[in-house]
Amino acid sequence: MGGKSSRTKGQVGEREICKILGDALSISLDRNLEQTRDGGCDIVLYHWAIEVKRQEKLQVDKWWEQACVQAEDSHRHPVLIFRKSRNPWRVLMPVSLSKDPRIHYMHTDLDYFIERIKAD
Repeated sequence: MGGKSSRTKGQVGEREICKILGDALSISLDRNLEQTRDGGCDIVLYHWAIEVKRQEKLQVDKWWEQACVQAEDSHRHPVLIFRKSRNPWRVLMPVSLSKDPRIHYMHTDLDYFIERIKAD
């Protein structure tokens, strides 16, 4: 998949996550439209900096590093939400907000992340 169609697929994924999270949390949630220009995360949700990837070739380590850098830059905690077509969304997130997320992270599903947000 080339440039424009890849970007479109990414934007569709970001909108899908905004809707899922917004509906689950009863809030209005939008994509960060400054992300391309400023290099920021895709979605900001409270103290979370969320990076969304919807691609067929998984590059989870590379994406997690990107999510960690963007979160540090915005003084938030990183979250990576990703999936391939026709697969469920998966989540990488810090195990603890007091530990280095590059080392101490977990791989979970979107429902767990939503429950963690609700518990905060």
